[in-house]
Amino acid sequence: MRSNLLYLKSCPRCTGDVHADSDMHGTFLKCLQCGFSKDLSPEMAARLFRTPSSVPSAPVALPGQQAA
Repeated sequence: MRSNLLYLKSCPRCTGDVHADSDMHGTFLKCLQCGFSKDLSPEMAARLFRTPSSVPSAPVALPGQQAA
């Protein structure tokens, strides 16, 4: 999973630029200025990289329907 995602001024430590990347251990965000790193859950990584998640979504009841 390679992508060139860059979040400008998003670092919680130094307000630097954060880069999204992945390696053999998982997906993470890393600040380019101070090196702050944050691991991402598989669900958040799927949203970030717009890949289908392996976690099924909860069914949504439409108006007028009753939940089972």
